[in-house]
Amino acid sequence: MISESSNLAEKHILFLDGDCLFCQRTARLLHRWDRTKKIHFSTLQGATASILPSDWKNTVDAQGQPTGAAVLVECAGQANERRWRSADAILRSLLLTKSFWVVCWLFHYTPRFLKDGLYSLVARNRHCLTWGKKICPLPSQAFKDQSLP
Repeated sequence: MISESSNLAEKHILFLDGDCLFCQRTARLLHRWDRTKKIHFSTLQGATASILPSDWKNTVDAQGQPTGAAVLVECAGQANERRWRSADAILRSLLLTKSFWVVCWLFHYTPRFLKDGLYSLVARNRHCLTWGKKICPLPSQAFKDQSLP
């Protein structure tokens, strides 16, 4: 469980599928764009994911299809903690980077059926979106410092 002693006050945790190269690359891009360095990264299969409800940790649906269920816990462990899922988790993460990509937050106001439909399409096909690469390069030390178990 996240506590104040874990030194995550005013920090945010983005949970992604740890078995997905597309998700790992997304995390690295977000890390690079994060000017505040308050976004931490963890996998939905990791120990830190114990703070999430069990149905939020699913990486596949009832039919066995990938869900791509990104989850963002904003202000982890604080009274003002907020949780975001799927498209909104990624859009909110882009907003929190305080980089050029904050403009993407405007898509948050897109009707849910459109943004979640597009997100689901990408999520179902995310394992194919690795452009033929089967391995991910080793992460930098700075990225490792922002990663949680």
